[in-house]
Amino acid sequence: MRKIVIRYKREGILTILMLFVVFMAFSQECYVEANFDKDTIVLGEQTELHLKVKLPKNLELIFPEYKDTLSSEVEIILNKEHTLINDDSYKIYQKDILITSFDTGLNVIPFVPVKIVQNSDTSICLSEELKIFVKPYVLLDTIPVDTIYSNRSGFVTFGKNGFEKEIEQYIPDSIKQSVSTDSLNLIKESLKEQMLQLFSSELTKNTGLYNQEEILKIAEASAQKLFIVDKGGIQEDFIVAGSVDTVFVQENQQVQQGMPLFTLYQIVDISEDIYDTPLNLAEIWYYIKIYFKKYWWILLSVLIVAFGLVYLLVFYRKGKKPVIFKVKPDLPAHVIALNELERIRREKIWSRGQIKEFHVQVTDTIREYIDNRFGIYAMEMTSSELLETFNINNTLKDIELVKLRQMLELADAVKFAKYEALQNENDLSISNAFDFVELTKEIIVENSKEQKLEAEIEIDSDESIIDEDISEDKNKIEDE
Repeated sequence: MRKIVIRYKREGILTILMLFVVFMAFSQECYVEANFDKDTIVLGEQTELHLKVKLPKNLELIFPEYKDTLSSEVEIILNKEHTLINDDSYKIYQKDILITSFDTGLNVIPFVPVKIVQNSDTSICLSEELKIFVKPYVLLDTIPVDTIYSNRSGFVTFGKNGFEKEIEQYIPDSIKQSVSTDSLNLIKESLKEQMLQLFSSELTKNTGLYNQEEILKIAEASAQKLFIVDKGGIQEDFIVAGSVDTVFVQENQQVQQGMPLFTLYQIVDISEDIYDTPLNLAEIWYYIKIYFKKYWWILLSVLIVAFGLVYLLVFYRKGKKPVIFKVKPDLPAHVIALNELERIRREKIWSRGQIKEFHVQVTDTIREYIDNRFGIYAMEMTSSELLETFNINNTLKDIELVKLRQMLELADAVKFAKYEALQNENDLSISNAFDFVELTKEIIVENSKEQKLEAEIEIDSDESIIDEDISEDKNKIEDE
């Protein structure tokens, strides 16, 4: 028993593989091309679908037998006969199908299948997915108004369309799913007879019409048919075109000659202006998707180039090291510092209780002086980092370092530890500040054009710009 099962499994697998090989062989030899004359139409407009199938001469082709529709949204107007063109090694079949659609929006036909036959083997060859966009148009802009009046007196009744809607609503879904098709048809026929009897009795009662032949005609007529009847029979009938029409009368209403029945929008011949409809979001999105699908590689290339430009302009410039060179300040560093310290001493803000602000001003002035005098970025350093820097490079003498330490440590205690500095401590800080500047100031030789340049400027590393700026600075120094 186990051997038989294994044999069946092997045979099944071999069969599938053979079918797959046959299908692949046919697929490689068959080519199906399908396209529309226009992939965008107005509601109800007609266009042609062109099918072209190319296959070797040893194969035969069977087109699909379409009847009324290509899909649930696309209707067939005319299915034309195919033509055959023979060349050296291939047969080319061409077929045109005239289609239309009344469903607005994007309508998709998944594929068009054709059957390929070789000897007794058959296979299916498929086209690509087809899409057609159906644009709506405004009826009121293209259809003139016409009001229909009754020419006879009588009672109004509408066609019942064979009571199809009522029957569908009357039969529960559970019954539809549980019985066979024949049984369901018998149930519908029985319900239809009962509804016809009720309708006939009611119509006779309201209008006096007894003619069963004409009653049946009304019952089977479309719901868009409007009848004027009396006991003598049907006097008039009209077609109410659709939901856009305005109907003034109701079922079983009595009307007189000359009364308005409904307003009809008479459809005129389609002109070219009707196709000049404004774009809507759905149509725009449809065109965008088609464009991106067709030209995705252009979009990808643009994104890569844009990213490269952003990288060069932003990230690369951030990582570039600036070129720093020094130019002469307007005044020597010690002159600027001494002037500022003198201003602080004259204002005596510590005497008004602004002790913290006093020490902040003193230490900031000294830090700026150190920055200009020694080229040390003192404003960005903590007090301990600044002192450690001077200890390492041995720039200051011991007495200078002691005075600097006293100013910085007392200022930190006042600012961060809320220490209440005494009067003598405040005096000592401002005195040490003056001493520090005087002890460390740069000695400038009188009448010398060469002075030490302290201020730093940061620019991009463009050699032409650097050379131009340096030459300008040299000219300024020589002029001075």
